[in-house]
Amino acid sequence: MGIGIHGRVVVAALLSSVTVAYAATPPSLVRPLAGAEVDWSAGTVTASAGAAADMRMPSPEAARPGAERRARAAAIEKLRAALRAMPVRGSERLGEKQVDAALSHASTTRIEYQSNGGVVVWVGVRFDDLLGKAPSSATGPVVLTVGTVSLGLAPLAVVGGREIVVGRVRYQQGPPPADAISVRRDDKGRLVLSKGSEPTLDRLADGPVVIYLQKVPP
Repeated sequence: MGIGIHGRVVVAALLSSVTVAYAATPPSLVRPLAGAEVDWSAGTVTASAGAAADMRMPSPEAARPGAERRARAAAIEKLRAALRAMPVRGSERLGEKQVDAALSHASTTRIEYQSNGGVVVWVGVRFDDLLGKAPSSATGPVVLTVGTVSLGLAPLAVVGGREIVVGRVRYQQGPPPADAISVRRDDKGRLVLSKGSEPTLDRLADGPVVIYLQKVPP
């Protein structure tokens, strides 16, 4: 039996509401990238992969070590592809030496063992490992707030004619704390601080820096 006019109107209304709800979903700071996941808030890149058990092994327990090695190797390759695609700023990407150095710090963040001997492994690296930034001795991060800016590992900041690379950056969305420093984005995508903020510029170079976005880019 077909759907009457009233039924078609109801279905259309439901589909419209679903579409509006989907369109209204704000962009997230956790995003897929080349088969991995980038958490711009936590400052991590994570990839996962699974490996089936070798059925020639006498038991699931005996099969798991090999499956874990194969799963980790596959996850590392996914992570490598994601790191090669990671935006540093603008069109700039990490170099191969930076990718290799970061992968040397990759750690297993989660493991799931299957009853048949198969294994799923998650491996990840921190943003600090990507650019070789040593932890700062600062007691807390410099907090900035801006309307919106492209997500990148190392954006540029400028005061007057002086420009620096921001170090150890993270991003947040939502209302910033009261002590956040308001900056604007210029037509080059740089974070522009007000004149007289040179001491802050030096702190931005060392990091850590948290950037609150009033609007997360798509």
